[in-house]
This record gives sequence, structure tokens and C-alpha cells, in this order.
Amino acid sequence: MERRYSLFLTKSIRGYIYGIFSVIIFLYLTSAGLSAIEAGIVVTAGIIINSVLTYLITTHYGTGHSKIILIVFSALLAIGTIGIFAFPGDLLKAVFAIIGALGVNPSDNTIFASYEQPIISGIISKQHRRNVLFSIYTLVGYGASSIGAISLNLIPLRYTLETASIFSVAIIPIYLILPKIEGKKLLTSEAIKPESKKTARDVSILFSMDAIGGGFVLQGLVAYWFNVRYGINLKELGAIFFVVDIIMAISIMVTPFIAKKIGLVRTMVYSHIPSNVFLMLIPVFPNVFLSLFFLFLRQSLSQMDVPTRQSYLNSIVDADDRSYVVGVSNASRSIAQSTTPFISSYLISLAASSIPFEAGGGIKIIYDVLLFQRFKRENEKYD
Repeated sequence: MERRYSLFLTKSIRGYIYGIFSVIIFLYLTSAGLSAIEAGIVVTAGIIINSVLTYLITTHYGTGHSKIILIVFSALLAIGTIGIFAFPGDLLKAVFAIIGALGVNPSDNTIFASYEQPIISGIISKQHRRNVLFSIYTLVGYGASSIGAISLNLIPLRYTLETASIFSVAIIPIYLILPKIEGKKLLTSEAIKPESKKTARDVSILFSMDAIGGGFVLQGLVAYWFNVRYGINLKELGAIFFVVDIIMAISIMVTPFIAKKIGLVRTMVYSHIPSNVFLMLIPVFPNVFLSLFFLFLRQSLSQMDVPTRQSYLNSIVDADDRSYVVGVSNASRSIAQSTTPFISSYLISLAASSIPFEAGGGIKIIYDVLLFQRFKRENEKYD
């Protein structure tokens, strides 16, 4: 199987698994006996541990080690997915949720992305075609995520989790047959170019700010908010987030064509600011239909920055530095994101608070402005 299709397949399988858990993780852990704040701490711990490992590995091991690293972490994902389903008790479920890092959003900012994205970037050199490739990569993840979400509505939870467990194991042989990845195996600080270090530093700071805002409104937290605020049950939430993921998938399909017209950075910023205004409006009107309306509006724009950010970041650094830069930025982003879910889950559990939406949207808008100021001069180089 050609390399790009193998990675599209692994991305799809992870998307399906993350699509399920991004909706149910907080409700699932609280139903197992954890309090809302304990569930938030579990999700936070999973994100932090995954992020620290991402940083330590990507700063020491280059793309030459991609295959073995992807195999090891796909095994951890399988252990977490199987364990949280198969083993009883709130403590064991918490442990397996952490092992599998099952609290991530479908955007999948994990160590997988840190090694898959540089591989994809090396397949095609022409910028527009690379943008399209990253859009397809993102699209298949969200498309599979939507299937995971709707399965909660159509299939009993037990069978949905059984399917996720089977799929999680299926990722491993796909990586095993993946052709050898060329590139540096070991990285040292001296081997990374100064320009790449500067880029990694700047995007890590900016992406961390965006992630802090995003941590207030993880998809699982938004689902939890709709449950507490309006009493929407798990099956109904599955249907809602199926629609959400379909909307995101459609928006991602048009992203490379917009980027071709106005550039990658402008596409990121011009789509992200209005999406965060819509985010802040979700809890403003005490009406479920208006809240859902603004949720759908928000999601129609919110992920257009994902493939553009991936393509841009992999374009502005040399091939040998990509896993380092992407890994450091992903790790920083995830660690920052982990600082807020437990706060948000606690506030939501008290009174379906609107604070997470207002804080998350406000922080993200500040990030958009700062990102544009930092990279606007380079925008046209990668259109």
C-alpha cells in the first residue's frame, strides 16, 4: 500500500476511536464512579503524560525512527482502548484512559501527528498539492470521527466500544508493513538549525495560548455541557457530534482552495476569529436550538486552521527538522491544553457555566491576532 494511503487509514482508525471518546469520556468516567473534577483530572493527566513523552521523544529521535515509535504508541492506544472497556472499576478505567490518552479531541495532536505529518510533507513538494494532501489527511480523520460519534446513536455502547477495541489493534499491522522512513535517527541540539529552533519556540508559545483556550472547550466538555445544561442524553449527543464532524469535514475540503487564494496564514486567522465569536455565543441564549445553531456555525470554521497549520509548519522548516518542530509544538500545545479541562469540568458540573466558552473564545482570539502579527510577512511565500 502506498505510504500516503497507509497514513490516511491509520488517521481514520484513530479518528473513529477519538470520535467516540471525545463525546463520551467525561460521561463515561463519571458514570463509572468518578466525580466531575476527578474525570477532568484523569483527562488532564493523560494529555500531560502524552505531551511530555512527545517532547522527550521528538527532541531526541528523528524521522528515521518513525516506524518503531508509531508502532509503540499504537500499542499503547490499543491497551488503553481495550482496558477502559474490558476492566471494571473507576480506578482501572481512569488508568487505561491515561495510557491511551483517550481525552484528546478528534484533531489528534498526539505523537502520531508529530511523525506522520513530516512523512506526508515529504511526499509532495508543490505547495498547493501539499495543502490538499494535508486537507485529505485531516478530512479522513474527522470523517471517521463522525462515524464514531453517530455509532453512539445507532449501536449500543458496548458494541461501539468493542468495535473501537478491535480497530485499535488493527492500526499496529498497518505500521508494521509501512515502508522504511528515511531521515535522521538521532537528534542533538546542535543538529537542529537555528531557524528551526526559533520557529519551534515561536509556534510553541502561540499554539500553547490557543491550546489553553481550547482546553476549556474540548469536545468532551462541550458534550458534557449540553448534557448538564439541556439534559441531552448520550445517543442524542452522538447524533449532534456526527453533524458537527460532517460540517467540519466539509469546511476542511474547501480549505486548500481558500489558502491558494489568500495564503495559509490568512486562511488560519480569517476563519478562526469568527469561529471563536460563535463559540462565545453558544451559552449566551438559554435555548437549546440557538446553542446548537452557534455550535454548528462555530464548527463550520473552527478546524479550517488545522490542515493549513500542519502544511505551513512542515513547509517553513527543513525536512530533517520537521519531526522536532512539529513534536515540540504539539507537546507544548497539549501540555498547555491540559491546564484547563478540570477547571471547565468543575464549572460545568456546578451550573452549566458559560465561563469556559467565554474564556476559551477570548484567549483564542488573542492568539489569532498574535499569530497573524508573527507570520503575516511570510504568508505569501507558501500560498
